[in-house]
This record gives sequence, structure tokens and C-alpha cells, in this order.
Amino acid sequence: MTSDTITAKAADEILEKWVSEGLPVCFAVCVGNLAWHAHWVGKLRNAQDGRWIVSVGGVTNVVCSSEFSEIILTEDEELRGLRFRGVKNSADPNFEVDLFIAKRGDLDGESLPLMQKMIQ
Repeated sequence: MTSDTITAKAADEILEKWVSEGLPVCFAVCVGNLAWHAHWVGKLRNAQDGRWIVSVGGVTNVVCSSEFSEIILTEDEELRGLRFRGVKNSADPNFEVDLFIAKRGDLDGESLPLMQKMIQ
């Protein structure tokens, strides 16, 4: 898996492409690499000004790319993801949000092997 640090603007451009392609996106929240709290798979929407929304069932998740000090683009032959780390003005420096897609577009709520691969 390759990874590169990118700017919030570059992340917004990637996310806009995912919106236009209509691919299912996994929105995952964790603390560091250890405590994986939750993940949701759904369609991504743009809420303007670098705010991105994934709504699944009764849960709505929002990430604002400019609120993070580090954004990492990760990619391999199956997955492409964005890892948002270092929330500005946060009490917990280990909090992060990960958004990723399966390149074939076959990500769904039952894609546990791909999700596990992303968080390793």
C-alpha cells in the first residue's frame, strides 16, 4: 500500500470525484490505530466549503477537511482512502476519520475483509 500526505484542497478534489462517480464510501472513526469505534458505508455528499457528509440509516457523519492538520492518501490495487488526522483544537490528538472506497465500486456493509485491510 502506498501513502502520501496531501493538502485539504487535494483531499476535497478527490472527495468531489468520489461524489461525482457515486461510489459507496466507508466512513470510519477511530482513535489511533487501536480503537476502531465505528464504520458506515454509504454515499458521500458535498455540503460545501470542504464539508463532506455520509448518511447511513439514522446516522449522519460529517468531516471537514480543513479541520485536520494531516491528511494521508493511501492506495493499493483494491482500495483508495483518505486518513484525516490531527484535529485542530482537539483534546484527543489520536482521533482520526478515514474515508475509503473499493476501486471496483463493490464496497458495501458486508465488505469486512476490505475494511480490515484498510485499518491494518
